[in-house]
Amino acid sequence: MGFFDEFGTPSDIKPNKKLGTKEMLTNGIKDQLALLNGEEVLNNKGELIRSWFRDGRFMPTVGIFGLFDGKALSFKKGGEIAMLEKFQKAFEAGEFDKMVSVVDKKRQANAEKLTQARAKKK
Repeated sequence: MGFFDEFGTPSDIKPNKKLGTKEMLTNGIKDQLALLNGEEVLNNKGELIRSWFRDGRFMPTVGIFGLFDGKALSFKKGGEIAMLEKFQKAFEAGEFDKMVSVVDKKRQANAEKLTQARAKKK
């Protein structure tokens, strides 16, 4: 009995379904709450994630893209959890849908660019 008889013939590998922009932001909010509560949160590469609250500025991100398109909001030290909870409620109410749509388009364009770059390398 041959190898392929026992294990079958090779087939195309289908990539895992990637998260949508809204799902990524939802997961990001959960991660940021955990981070604010003192938990160590790691990304897919096993590295610590960065806080959305840095240098007195609140800058939520979706992957490599900022939700506020390179802009930030000021916050008062100690008010991070309350601000993030209000941000989450506003997100769930659809207040950021237009911004999420812009980020979604950027993510799609970036994915297409990466696919083309990979195709050129072959």
